[in-house]
Amino acid sequence: MTNSKTDTPAPAPNKTSKPKAAFTLADLCEQYVRHLEEEGKSAGTVSSYTAELKLACKHLAAETVATAITVEKVAIYFASDPVTKLRTGKPKAQPSIDKTRRVLRLALVWAADTKLIKSAPIPVPVAKA
Repeated sequence: MTNSKTDTPAPAPNKTSKPKAAFTLADLCEQYVRHLEEEGKSAGTVSSYTAELKLACKHLAAETVATAITVEKVAIYFASDPVTKLRTGKPKAQPSIDKTRRVLRLALVWAADTKLIKSAPIPVPVAKA
């Protein structure tokens, strides 16, 4: 191809593509919520799960590359004050703690099952005495 004004070759189209942005925790959570909507989950469930995943994104860093999320990071998050305590500092009820943990666990397992990540970084629960 030539440039008609100067009869010089036109630059070749850039065949190198832009690097694909890394798949982040925020991307994973967004796709999981979309999956819930497509599965026909109620608006209340979708809203509740979205809020739990926003908490996880806030404390695990939404821009974290999903494959960089480790079992250790998830375990630290599961034991953190945002998961286990109210804003007042009082302990949350165990069902609330369990739900917060369950929602992130479900999202990570779904991401692994759909091959978005290699495996779900889920900590092994500590046995209760």
